[in-house]
Order: sequence, then structure tokens, then C-alpha cells
Amino acid sequence: MTPGSDPVSEEGAARPTDGRRPGRLAGVSVVVVRPAEQAAPVVAALEAEGAVAVVVPLVRVVDVDPAAIEAELTGLGERDWVIVTSPNGADRAAPYVATSLARVAAVGTATAARLPRVDLVPQMQRAEGLLAELPAPPDAAARAVVVQSADAAPTLVDGLASRGWVVARVDSHRTVPVAPTSGDLLRALRADALLITAGSQARAWAAAFGTTTPAVVVALGPQTAQDAADAGLKVDLIAADHSVAGSIEALVKHFGH
Repeated sequence: MTPGSDPVSEEGAARPTDGRRPGRLAGVSVVVVRPAEQAAPVVAALEAEGAVAVVVPLVRVVDVDPAAIEAELTGLGERDWVIVTSPNGADRAAPYVATSLARVAAVGTATAARLPRVDLVPQMQRAEGLLAELPAPPDAAARAVVVQSADAAPTLVDGLASRGWVVARVDSHRTVPVAPTSGDLLRALRADALLITAGSQARAWAAAFGTTTPAVVVALGPQTAQDAADAGLKVDLIAADHSVAGSIEALVKHFGH
């Protein structure tokens, strides 16, 4: 679908006729499939650029075992690391990270932003990048506690164990699919772009829509893009900065307002 256009004033600035703010994404409709309770910041960021956010939640986040997070993150020392792989995991680990003596790593900037402190964010914001930059264990008893989704691949856990860390995996949450309504299906497929910020969203989209997508699909980062490709979706844009803001910038560069 071609984004709508606005009449131009004598000063050359776009002047919307439907009440929307002018912006770099004026008239571009973007599907947001995040959990309903987490969609508001993305919607606000899109609308600030003049885009039309089409909210179709395809997943929801549920806790796995909060007691396990407390048990694993309590009592860590300065030689230990807490490694957090997602914003949802960060929300659940944050209270313990704030008072822990352990050092803290986040797999990317979006995750780091939800933690009270972070010692390491890898340049390549994915499991492989973190493995490459995390120091070797200082001794045979040093622990690495990985806080991640129950749906996440074991790449990080296995990689740390192979490097000599004593690894504990904590499944902080999981995502479960939400069935879209027939109205959701129509609204989503009529949009100009689809924004995917997690692999679970890509898998949920494929389950609901198959491989049919809006004309442009943007992924939050390389790992999300790979997850989307594994689900059979064609990704057109990958955010240079692996964040919602970076994803929106990728859309801006593509649509060119």
C-alpha cells in the first residue's frame, strides 16, 4: 500500500487534513504486534513522527517462576556476572541487579535501558557478540546467571559453559500467542509496514498470517531478523541501532518523508 500524501502549503510544509501531526512518517501505517500492555511507548514514538500505528497484539508475556529469579540473583559476588537477554527479563531482574555485587551485561541497548546499571553492552547486540566480549571467568567457581525467556535458544548458555563459566539459566518469562480477530487481520494486512521487535512476534505473525506481510517489514536487530527469516518472513529493513527508535529511523530512511 502506498502511504497517503498531504497537501503542501505555500511555505512547502506538509499540512495534514485529517488531524494527524505532520512528520517524517506522515501517512505511513505501521503494524505493532507487541503485547498490549507494552505497545504504548512504540505507538507514541510512531505517532510523534506522524505515522498511523495499527496495534494488533499477537503475544502476551507471562511470568515463569519469580522465586527462581530471586534465588539465583541473590548472594552473587564481584567475580560473578548477571547476563540479561531481553527487556522483559530486565524488568524482572532489575530489583535484584540494583543491590547485587555481581557485574551486569545486557545483550543490547533496549535491554540495558531497563536495568538500573550495566557494565557491558556488546557492540554486536546479540548472543554471539556478548560471548565475544565477556571476559573469561576469573576462577573455576565464577558464576554467570543468564536471565532469559523460556522460549530463547540456548546459544548464550552453551557458549558460556564452553568457556569455563559455571552457568545458571533463569527462565524469567515466556510469550504466549494471542489470536487476532478478523478485523485485526484486515487492518494489519492493509498497513504499509510491520514492526517486529522480538522473535516471538515473528513466530506469532507466521502462525496467524503465514508468510503474507505488509510491503515493508522492519526488524529490531539481526537476531530478530534471523528469527523472522526462520519463521518464513522476508525482512526488508534491520535497525542499525537495535532499539525501537532505531527501527523507526530505518522506516524514516525507507519512506523518505
